[in-house]
Amino acid sequence: MATNVHKISRSPLMVDAAAVLAGVDIGSTMVRVVLAEASGSRLDVIGVGSAPSLGVRHGVLVDADRLGSAIRQAVEQARVASGVHVDRVTISISGEHVDALQSQGAVAVEGKGGTISTMDRQSAIDAARTVAIPFEREVLHVLPRDFEVDGQQRIQNPVGMSGVRLGARVHIVTGGVTAVRNLVACVERAGYRVADLVLSPIAAARACLSDDELDMGVGLIDIGGGTADVVCFEEGAVVDTCIVPVGGQQVTGDLAVCLRTTWNHAEALKRQFALSEDDSLQVARVAGGSPERVAQAEAWEIIEARLEELFGLVSRGLDLPQRPIPRAGFVLTGGSCQLEKMATVAERVLGASTRIASPPVRAGVGDGLAQPEWSTAMGLVLTAHDAQSEGPTQLTTRFDSTAGRMRSWLEGLL
Repeated sequence: MATNVHKISRSPLMVDAAAVLAGVDIGSTMVRVVLAEASGSRLDVIGVGSAPSLGVRHGVLVDADRLGSAIRQAVEQARVASGVHVDRVTISISGEHVDALQSQGAVAVEGKGGTISTMDRQSAIDAARTVAIPFEREVLHVLPRDFEVDGQQRIQNPVGMSGVRLGARVHIVTGGVTAVRNLVACVERAGYRVADLVLSPIAAARACLSDDELDMGVGLIDIGGGTADVVCFEEGAVVDTCIVPVGGQQVTGDLAVCLRTTWNHAEALKRQFALSEDDSLQVARVAGGSPERVAQAEAWEIIEARLEELFGLVSRGLDLPQRPIPRAGFVLTGGSCQLEKMATVAERVLGASTRIASPPVRAGVGDGLAQPEWSTAMGLVLTAHDAQSEGPTQLTTRFDSTAGRMRSWLEGLL
């Protein structure tokens, strides 16, 4: 998990275009792009861009033209900053169409002398993924949880061990075929080849979680404008994922309705919400009504009610407290996670310690990259770097086969 990330400024002539990785975080309110140049274990961020995401609702594409325009605008900002042409991108995916299931499978060890090889490990994973998937679903990730060698369970890496039979448990993430294909088609029609596709909270986890948290067991909640995307880890492996259809936009909508103000003013109130509940806020009424002052305590009650619903849905989605609460607690990240006292509400509802996390950028913090809203975009380039330099990690699998099938489908339309 250790990758040095730096924010730098250098001449385009000094950038190796072949080593540039592009992460495109497609959210319900914003598209964010990070370009990074890979050099060994080091990633140099060479360009960033962002644009309002007007074609996505609750993580699902609803207007391809508007989203395509937003993607081009955000990528162009990053391209101008870096001076590097962007062709291949790693994109995020979210939305209520995303689902997951657990599966397991086993194979006979074929390694020489009964020694388990990398090929045996992959064969066990392939056996575990051989499960009936409805035709309207597309497999996005097959994430190994652990392995079993001749009855010995909970083995993290069986390669090099001896045995006769190797079993694998996996967490399979699927998406609705229509939603996934439409998203990939939109990105490719915007002019960019989809190299990989990563579930948003898995990307954010790559950017925000420490090795200790992953080993102990931790939950990450990526709170965006339209959804809260959740992933849980035990002993370094993904054990659960869920998507909650509540985010910052719902908080803004509640403020607008309850305080009888405009959406834009409600959004400003949400962002400016101060610590003290004793002070009051000036609220501009709709239809030209006279501004009024409202106690912060009243505004907080509105916000708190929606946050309690959000974390209550997370709790139910993870089947808490029937299952053990992650020992390292929960980590909040994403563009909507910085609402005042959000971590406090999360701790109360989820019954676990909670912290707010940002991607660890070593320099250039002042430009905003080391902020929660950039976690997924940073995580996308980190997972792309993992796959490029080390092969697939436990956090992500290559999207090549899925992308290849979709590309064949696209070529039939274009």
